[in-house]
Amino acid sequence: MADNDDALEGRDEDRPAFDVACINPQTRHAALVSTTGNHCQVWRSTVRQSSLDDSYVEYVIKFPLDRYGMADARILVKQYRMLRAALGEIVPEALFVISCINGSPNLFVLARAVNVWFNIANPSNREEAIGLLRDHPLARAQLATFVTQARRWREDANPRVIDLFGLDNLVMDNSRCIRYVDSYYVFFFEDLLHMLGGEPDHELEEKINLSLRRLDYLEDILRLSEPAG
Repeated sequence: MADNDDALEGRDEDRPAFDVACINPQTRHAALVSTTGNHCQVWRSTVRQSSLDDSYVEYVIKFPLDRYGMADARILVKQYRMLRAALGEIVPEALFVISCINGSPNLFVLARAVNVWFNIANPSNREEAIGLLRDHPLARAQLATFVTQARRWREDANPRVIDLFGLDNLVMDNSRCIRYVDSYYVFFFEDLLHMLGGEPDHELEEKINLSLRRLDYLEDILRLSEPAG
């Protein structure tokens, strides 16, 4: 797999600077839009929706920073289907693809692009978030669905915490809709903290605790944005 500096070389030519067997870099132009994720870099591109017109669909290529195999693919697809079943269009459509990437089998994700407009999960944006939720009932309803489902997952027989550690995971798009855009291992499992014995996993513990604090924050701004009467 290419290192980060090699991948960034694609910025000047506006196309992926890595070798994915099923993507022709000469015909599939893309721009690097994010290198901050724990699991992937994000490239953005377009494809013609139909040969009958000039409409295009924007999508992102999530290029993995680690090595993923078929076992990972099964887990990630299962988690994605769980998200889509519970959250619907809050989760963008996505495909999980095993291909030869830089000479080795690996997993990348193709997902419908989201035009991020506002970071709804950032407590620094509290007052603006409350105002936006008051002004946009659909976004408020979507966020309420997300929070309710996140609480259900944590209280389930197999408890899990949805990943809100990444500040860009839950956003409002430019249509003022709520979107959850993470694709790689979107849940944290608290039972893993002490499963192996010895010292707890402090990094995992911090990610879980921060995700839960942000979930509390989302509940708070929902309550404060309730319509009068």
